[in-house]
Amino acid sequence: MTERPTNVRKWVLFAVSLVYFLTYLDRNVLGVAAPMVMKDFHINKLEFGVVISAFSWTYGTFQIPIGILGDKFGPRKILTALVSVWSLFTAATALAWNFVSLVVIRALFGIGEAGAFPTATRAFSFWIPSSERGFAQGVTHAASRLAAMVAPIIVAFIMVRLGWRSAFFMFGALGLTWSAFWYFWYRDKPTEFREKWGSINQAEIDLIHARKSTKKTVTKLRLRTLIKSRNMWFLSLSYPAYAYASWMYAWLPAYLVEARGFSILRMGVFVTVMHMAGPIGNTLGGWLSDLIWRKTGNGKLARRVVAMTALLMAAAFIVPAAVTSSAYMAVFFLACVIFSLETSVAVYWAVCLDVGHEYAGTVSSMMNSVGQVGSVLSPLAFGAILQFTDSWVYPFIVTGVILIAGVLLWFGVNPELSLVDELGLYQAESEAKTTTA
Repeated sequence: MTERPTNVRKWVLFAVSLVYFLTYLDRNVLGVAAPMVMKDFHINKLEFGVVISAFSWTYGTFQIPIGILGDKFGPRKILTALVSVWSLFTAATALAWNFVSLVVIRALFGIGEAGAFPTATRAFSFWIPSSERGFAQGVTHAASRLAAMVAPIIVAFIMVRLGWRSAFFMFGALGLTWSAFWYFWYRDKPTEFREKWGSINQAEIDLIHARKSTKKTVTKLRLRTLIKSRNMWFLSLSYPAYAYASWMYAWLPAYLVEARGFSILRMGVFVTVMHMAGPIGNTLGGWLSDLIWRKTGNGKLARRVVAMTALLMAAAFIVPAAVTSSAYMAVFFLACVIFSLETSVAVYWAVCLDVGHEYAGTVSSMMNSVGQVGSVLSPLAFGAILQFTDSWVYPFIVTGVILIAGVLLWFGVNPELSLVDELGLYQAESEAKTTTA
């Protein structure tokens, strides 16, 4: 009788989903607190855009170095360190006293979160079989968007009762708790987990390793080699379009209060309602892409059709969201934008696993690092356009145009072409024998 696989990989997926939840919970506190923070520190929209983008400066800069560290030292050590650092600076935000201190703390917070997603993706290369990668990326990103969904109402409630600084202290403590658990429980490889805890069987280990290449590859992927990948450049240059649009979320609380006349509490409720569409899109996008690949055997079709359709839908909904005269229709259209954007994100990250394999941390860090060009520009451009035009319409239209550019770049992405094959990273047969002798 064939042994039934255990489900330890699903618990790993759950643990990683929790850290994705924490990343966006901590990121979204400042956006929700924006009206009070701007008032207390006497800063305008352009200055607040600088505060928001300070995170992206360091977040993007440290992506690749930390992604490489994640591949080298493993997700157990690196992810523990990252979550601990960003949680400390989440709490430190409550100690800010002016515009400059906010910028500095936000930049240091970005260093902590840099590499978190690539390192978590590296954990999946150890633990998630290829047939479940799109769904796993969908679930984890759904968890992060769930945090974006619940953060507004939670933070709004805390702000009204205890003030905006209390939320930063509370959320920082949650991250430190997760770090302690992760380091104690998680192991980088299923075999190491079995040695420590003994709760995973061979059937699950075989399932995880099914369809993995047995070809010998180089032990280290250098950045100068990675940048020769045409496939990676198309993927990485498309991702800033998503990143640019997603940073629009940080402005939604201020948009609903200022442009649509919502109170703080009502804003918290409706931002939460809009973000409900995010987890649905994340899970659907990853699941649908995996399904198409299994049914057709065509990886290009499976990844491209979902990502490109989703980005086009986001571009189509963003203009009516800006120009409608109804506040409630604006909420509806923005929910459609969020749903569409988040349907694409699981596919982006699944492709990092498709082409990266044992280099998934480095590959995903490159995509995410280049993507931060969009993250850096978005708050600055959004804030500058608002400041100088005094209109919320134009920033949304610019975002739609950028999304269309992101769609076109997907034509150059081939998820069936692994980095090893594209760059010829095979170890010579004689060298492989010497290594294993």
